[in-house]
Amino acid sequence: MSADYACDFRIARERVLSVLLDLAWHSGKELDGAIGGNRYSARIRELRRLGYEIEDQPRLTGHGKVYRLVSALPRAPAGKRVKVYLDEVDARAIVGGEPTSAGREAVRNALASFEANRAKL
Repeated sequence: MSADYACDFRIARERVLSVLLDLAWHSGKELDGAIGGNRYSARIRELRRLGYEIEDQPRLTGHGKVYRLVSALPRAPAGKRVKVYLDEVDARAIVGGEPTSAGREAVRNALASFEANRAKL
């Protein structure tokens, strides 16, 4: 597997997109079959990040979901997110507009990790 995970799963993502391009509802089982594995939900998440609007709703049988592409044209891709873990005290201080040194350090570390792993996200 390469360092660029988005590239590694490109073909599976394209297969899921090719099924959804008819703008009809499709079950998870159909999407699972399209890529030959059960990671279709990860490919849907990738498509959403790339700007495709995909609706989902529970199946009428109550087992799983169905998915539908709203438009074949994607919107602007979503920006990448940085995940920061803070102690409650530090989070409250940031919300209050007075970040603590520990809170600033946590954000600095999260950004450094994000930048180091950008190609993998």
